[in-house]
Amino acid sequence: MKNEQICIIGSGNWGSAIATVVGRNAHRLSFCNNQVRMWVFEEDVQISNSHQTAKLSNVINEQHENIKYLPGVKLPENVQAIPSLEEAV
Repeated sequence: MKNEQICIIGSGNWGSAIATVVGRNAHRLSFCNNQVRMWVFEEDVQISNSHQTAKLSNVINEQHENIKYLPGVKLPENVQAIPSLEEAV
């Protein structure tokens, strides 16, 4: 039997908080994949302490933090930000 894929629709403060909790616990669910996909509305964000910008999905995937909507909270490494809703689900 194929394991279920977990997907959080939205990456604001609520979506990121839920993705954090689910990401920490996904390995306990034998019927689900460990990877947690999180659909991200793609936008440019300013990188802290610089004048550079980057795509929010890239920042989340590289730094494991949603610096715009939930700064200071590390997301589990099994949470993957995906800017395409079609790919996320």
